[in-house]
Amino acid sequence: MGPLRRRGPKRPKAHGRELQAYRRSLAELTTMIDLELATLGDLVDALRRRDADPDEALVDLQAGEEKLDLAAESLRAMLAPEELHGLHAEYEGSLERALRGIVTAERGCGITQLPYRPPDDDEPLIYWKRGHLNILHARLRMQEVIATLLTWEPGMPAEATVATRLGRAR
Repeated sequence: MGPLRRRGPKRPKAHGRELQAYRRSLAELTTMIDLELATLGDLVDALRRRDADPDEALVDLQAGEEKLDLAAESLRAMLAPEELHGLHAEYEGSLERALRGIVTAERGCGITQLPYRPPDDDEPLIYWKRGHLNILHARLRMQEVIATLLTWEPGMPAEATVATRLGRAR
């Protein structure tokens, strides 16, 4: 009797190699994105609590925005497997939301530099609060989506919903 063989259709090896290459590239890029968003989110939160200098924070926010813009370009250039296009696009959309949060926080910093601004004006605080929430919520959703993108197997649903997450936990 010969070696045991699996019955049924075989998965094409090319699909597996492409999926592994996609996962490697995605994991590397998204790890950098997540770390940068965590750092910038903490900075904006510090602004919101008035624990950071707006002028110094503005420089860091602009540098982080540039870094994330380059990462977004790299992300758009990636070719995801067809089944993952929707999730990949959702991740990109969440990154854009986080970038809008950073720009919102930058506006708050810019307002503090206006010469006619009253010292007790809370307008920058509103921008920092909105920016922080955008960064935070976008980052949380990005973490959910990336977990699905990195663990998805062909033939499985490509969804990052509460129902699929609960189904996986069982």
